[in-house]
Amino acid sequence: MSTEPLEKYELTWPGKKAAAAEADKLSQKILIPCREESREWDTTENLYIEGENLQVLKLLQDKYYGAVRVIYIDPPYNTGNDFIYHDDFAHSGWCSMMYVRLLLARNLLAEDGVIFISIDENEQANLKQICNEVFGEENYLNHFVWVSNMTGRQISGHGAAKTWESIFAYAKNIEHSPSLTVDVEFAKEKMPDVYKGFHKDIRTDAYGSFAVGDTLYNHNRKFNEETRPTLVFSIFYNPETGEIVTGDIGQAMPGFVELPPHVNGDGVHKYHAWRWSRKKIARESRELIVLPTSNGRYGIYTKIRNYRTTLLKDIITNIPNGDSELSKLFGGSKYFDYPKSTDLMKVLVGAVDDKEALVLDFFSGSATTAEAVMQMNAEDKGRRRFIMVQVPEVCDEKSEAYKAGYQNICEIGKERIRRAGDKIKAKYSGENAALDIGFKVLKLAGSDE
Repeated sequence: MSTEPLEKYELTWPGKKAAAAEADKLSQKILIPCREESREWDTTENLYIEGENLQVLKLLQDKYYGAVRVIYIDPPYNTGNDFIYHDDFAHSGWCSMMYVRLLLARNLLAEDGVIFISIDENEQANLKQICNEVFGEENYLNHFVWVSNMTGRQISGHGAAKTWESIFAYAKNIEHSPSLTVDVEFAKEKMPDVYKGFHKDIRTDAYGSFAVGDTLYNHNRKFNEETRPTLVFSIFYNPETGEIVTGDIGQAMPGFVELPPHVNGDGVHKYHAWRWSRKKIARESRELIVLPTSNGRYGIYTKIRNYRTTLLKDIITNIPNGDSELSKLFGGSKYFDYPKSTDLMKVLVGAVDDKEALVLDFFSGSATTAEAVMQMNAEDKGRRRFIMVQVPEVCDEKSEAYKAGYQNICEIGKERIRRAGDKIKAKYSGENAALDIGFKVLKLAGSDE
């Protein structure tokens, strides 16, 4: 018997152990409240934190461990430019920078939480391996393709024009992670190339409204009396009472109409199977509806209660970046390069069906995520809260932002939230008077020892 250790694929780099050790170190920093830069301090549940996000993530562990439902981050890409995230350990390369922060971020996620990470091609493969290690390969959800620029742009001077960006999604615990969904009307309006149709037959019963769904027949010929014997039986329907029960094929049942399984056309088997078992039909018959067909018989269909949403697809189209909307908010001036759009954030944050979700963005940039959270709350009367974290990166003195008086990115982000909040409040004041457009500003301070 071999005593050699089992080999496994593992991503490693100089500084990885130091990064892991850094995640366990307590921060020597503190968060100082800044009421004068805040809005609605006494009532708001939103936070805007200025400071290096590694230290902030450490400080958030005490109060928000396991409390965050959605994390979105758009980290700096490893393009060879100087890094602004200079960590305390010896090697501060991109992998170390992300590894330690994701270890801390995982702690903050709730058991049913989800993290979305935007990434370009430079570090895409490395990020996937880091996430597999931090979150577990089994908790990988999706690789989203966001088609952000249909006209394309040539970045390297070689190859084809680039039209899309990547977004990775991981669950904290796949066993507790729900399906990612999108509002049907929003999807049809914002992403018409991918979401079409959805013309549902809407009805009402004693339990509320529903859409008539798919037939209960399993159309796959491979599921038959041989491969799925327990799913081959007859369903009986009483037209007078609406009762639905199951029985043997050909069984006499006075007052009931028999709906036998479909005939199998494979030339070998007699019947198709049903999609539901006898026990499920007995338990959930109220979620089935029997309707007359054009040939004078009956068909049986499922009821869809959540017909206002549909499963989110892993391609996001027709949603450009946020250049124009951010510029419009600041009177036509461009103060930030390549901001994400609020519609993209509404797709991702909204994919988790939780109107009271705590949403964290610790590379918040222009604070698109904060605006999206406020918009969503205004539209569906939700009570989502946000925590934005941003290092006060100094604006270039030659930039429009600096000339307009914004000395760092945090000042742009806070002003964006104020302006967006005013705009949203004015639009929805009559419908959602309790809307929270405030935020508490906290600033990182303390010893570097």
